[in-house]
Amino acid sequence: MIPAPDLPPPVIEVRCDGPLWRLSSTDGLLSGAFTDRRAALRYARDEADGHPGYVVVLRDV
Repeated sequence: MIPAPDLPPPVIEVRCDGPLWRLSSTDGLLSGAFTDRRAALRYARDEADGHPGYVVVLRDV
């Protein structure tokens, strides 16, 4: 039997959207809006630490 390919890890993306920092996960389970970058990153890192396999990506556009 051929093993199934490994799925890529879920990504939590943090991005600036006007005056807010928004985050969302590729699996659709996490999302949020924050007024400052540090709070958004802290929340994303805490969620990633609590759910093994998640990866945090910062989109600075």
